[in-house]
Amino acid sequence: MEKLIEGVVLEVNQEIATVKISRHSECSNCGACPGDNAIILEAVDTIGSKAGQRVLIQSKETNMLLAAFLVYIFPLLAVGLGIAVGYYMTSLITVSPTLSMTLGGVIFGLAAIVIIKRLDLSLQSEKPMIIKTIK
Repeated sequence: MEKLIEGVVLEVNQEIATVKISRHSECSNCGACPGDNAIILEAVDTIGSKAGQRVLIQSKETNMLLAAFLVYIFPLLAVGLGIAVGYYMTSLITVSPTLSMTLGGVIFGLAAIVIIKRLDLSLQSEKPMIIKTIK
């Protein structure tokens, strides 16, 4: 789902513009962004805007429920599955159940971290885009 945001261009460097936008209701309790009443972000400038212009920015909304699942629940499920696989592997090979369950949990947990890191890098590449200037 895409969201349209109004902002003012502070500076343009090649095709990346630094834009100051007003805070919205979703940011009222967070405080993670710089500035008291504004957020400064970088957006792809495909229309050739200039400093001081008011612009309309198109941004993709993130699904916070999916993000919370990926960060908190997915690693727990992966470690649990690794422990179960380790327990199952004990019947196939002659290794201590504690050792195989621990190794399974660690391996699956590390795999979950790698998967989350790759998903995070792919989502970061989607920058907001300036779509038009506002008079």
